[in-house]
Amino acid sequence: MEKITKARAALVLSQPFFASLALRLRPLADPAIETMDTDGRSLFVNPDFVDRLSFDQLTGVIAHEVMHLACGHHARRGERDLRRWNMACDHAINGLLLEAGFVLPEGHSRDPAFDGLSAEDIYARLPQEDGGGDGSGGGGALDKPDAPSSADPGGCGGIRDAPGEDGGTASPDELAQAERDWKVATLQAAQIATAAGKLPGAMARMIEGLRKPSVDWREVLRRLVRTTARNDYAWFPPNRRYVAMGLYLPSLRSEEMGPVVIAVDTSGSISDDVVAAFSAEISAILEDCRPEAVHVLYCDREIAGSETLAPDDLPLRLDPKGGGGTDFRPPFEWVARQDLDPACMIYLTDLCSTRFPAAAPAYPLIWAATSEQPAPFGDIVRLSGT
Repeated sequence: MEKITKARAALVLSQPFFASLALRLRPLADPAIETMDTDGRSLFVNPDFVDRLSFDQLTGVIAHEVMHLACGHHARRGERDLRRWNMACDHAINGLLLEAGFVLPEGHSRDPAFDGLSAEDIYARLPQEDGGGDGSGGGGALDKPDAPSSADPGGCGGIRDAPGEDGGTASPDELAQAERDWKVATLQAAQIATAAGKLPGAMARMIEGLRKPSVDWREVLRRLVRTTARNDYAWFPPNRRYVAMGLYLPSLRSEEMGPVVIAVDTSGSISDDVVAAFSAEISAILEDCRPEAVHVLYCDREIAGSETLAPDDLPLRLDPKGGGGTDFRPPFEWVARQDLDPACMIYLTDLCSTRFPAAAPAYPLIWAATSEQPAPFGDIVRLSGT
């Protein structure tokens, strides 16, 4: 581990931002992993991998690992496939590291087309075969915090989920706290580097984003959609798990998500960037939930186009059609004509119209809104910071 110690010492002089974060991690030799990875507490290292790296590559890999943590990648995977999540996270940070002057091992993941996108957006755009697994979550050897790594397709350091306080699987609250802790540490490291005049421009832009307090619309949207994924209950047959206790409770009729309707306001007020961000995130959500069908409706004053996708047709690529005024009623009328019972409708819009249905639908409705306008019913997710 002497080489790791020297590399971190070198970072203190040349890159104090990364050094401050790297010194928070305890290096541990782990020959079972392929390269190097971290869970936010320890830096797990394959000694043979370190020996193969040049000194500059080693400092780059250490910086790569702490960038994962600074971005909260160890706390945001959710149920996404681990190997594919690692690849998406690599694409999200490697451009910034190269811009900051670091050297990364050959074969590292970097596609300029992904520059500026979040790991979640990139994950949704990656072909499934590139990430390994089926994208449905839980994949890879790192599903448990103490498992060895096999999820570093980029070959320059992976990320594993933050562990809970007891060393086991972290609860949602513990994951949120782990992300907050590293956000505070990252802001402190930026202050140290700024005082020394050595905060790279790429990091300064990232820090500016961290300082903006906001609710992540992606996570709010994900939570709302997932609450509709498994709510189809029936009293007959009763839930067998509780019958022996003399309790007759409803059973889950189906563990598959019913059809989902995606309505897109094509009145001309939704920018291409917003459509792309929404498309990427809703694709990631639907790939997790695996609905039986996805019905996409493009609507201005009327339905201007529609398509029906199967789960295997994801990721979703929205191609808005139309461009007139806005009337929210046609998608709801279309659902009624098709005699659909959707798990939910998600309506991407700026909500700038008064032409709503007379009453709320019987199914869950989520407005993915780009403005602060109100809606008479349904849940609203504000798409800020797309």
